[in-house]
Amino acid sequence: MNELLAPLRSYFASRSPRERWLLVAGACVLALVVVYGVIVAPLREGASQADARVAQLEGELARALSIAGEMRGLQGELASVEARIQPGSKTNLIALLSTLAADARISQEQLESIEPKQPSANAKYPETRAEVRLKGTSLEQMVEFLQKIETSDSHLIVRSLKIRSRGDGPSGPVLDVSFSVSSFERA
Repeated sequence: MNELLAPLRSYFASRSPRERWLLVAGACVLALVVVYGVIVAPLREGASQADARVAQLEGELARALSIAGEMRGLQGELASVEARIQPGSKTNLIALLSTLAADARISQEQLESIEPKQPSANAKYPETRAEVRLKGTSLEQMVEFLQKIETSDSHLIVRSLKIRSRGDGPSGPVLDVSFSVSSFERA
């Protein structure tokens, strides 16, 4: 190693003290530039990338916590619904809907039909579905009937609703209504 540094030492020794100081200062500046370019700049770039990744992960964590809160709420609602659905209890949906229609002051003439429909296939929660058609009912009767369906002890769900106006009657608009109702049980 000394043989390689000998020409450099002799060159350095042949220079005046002022030139030596300039060469040392230049070498120090060059060493600082190399250290900055090789060590500091890559570390600074890595730190900024790490900060960006931390910010992204914090955003994802906040979203995950929000979704977890929603899931807990939905699980509570699901438990409430499952508690209302009795295992193995067969609901006679057509008879129940006829009773609820009578409770809502819908006459037999207005209750055009209640027909069973093909249910969806769900092994855990078997479904019974019926199509209800009302003819010449008032808005008040229809709303009361739907409210009785939604608040009945059996877990009933109105799947679809179609309303057509037939004109105005003495107590407001006269409506033709058809809707699909489903009931569920636990297998």
